[in-house]
Amino acid sequence: MPLKFVMRFLIILFAVLILAATVIQFFFSSKLTTDLWIILVPLILGVPILASVVLTKDDELNIHSGH
Repeated sequence: MPLKFVMRFLIILFAVLILAATVIQFFFSSKLTTDLWIILVPLILGVPILASVVLTKDDELNIHSGH
């Protein structure tokens, strides 16, 4: 995979993780922390995957059209 795509994914992933951790830590009680992490894992992983794919251009992945 191209380095630019991987770096974009990692940056978005870390940003989402930091945001999720901050929100869970400061806005919810400690009794709900584990449950919220379990529930939010698909969202925490899904947002960076979708965002990286949507923001990727064809030339970054060396995909050329048949024309």
